[in-house]
Amino acid sequence: MFGGSHDLSIDSKGRLAIPAKFRELLLRQGSPSLVVTLDSRERLLMYPLQEWERVAAQLLSMKVAGNTTLQRYQNLLLHNADQLEWDSAGRILLPQNLRKRVVFEKEVTLVGRANRLELWGREQWEAEMEQALDIDADELAFQLSQTDLQL
Repeated sequence: MFGGSHDLSIDSKGRLAIPAKFRELLLRQGSPSLVVTLDSRERLLMYPLQEWERVAAQLLSMKVAGNTTLQRYQNLLLHNADQLEWDSAGRILLPQNLRKRVVFEKEVTLVGRANRLELWGREQWEAEMEQALDIDADELAFQLSQTDLQL
């Protein structure tokens, strides 16, 4: 399971150094590659290959006929997925077509989120964290009471 966040930089060639702890997890899962795809203008999603295959199967099985929003999101993820291998220095080359679609450039934050990694622009990540820290405690308690989640 991926966890933690790392402030990183994308170099002038579009390469991103994957932290050693994430590379070790990927190798233990049996694959030295990541599938990177576009999720929004604010972040890229990165999956271990086996996990991406599961996610892609779920996306393909979604009933999207007649639902333009779901069909566009399915297409966004599937059409932009690219399998990447890291080099001897532990870097991946982020495809130019993905880099041009997100609002970040050099300064980024790589975040572990259980089954995947998320790559955010540093400013967007900080804004997201500030919003999360400002969640109303009573509203959160109510929303959690509507789920089966036990924290």
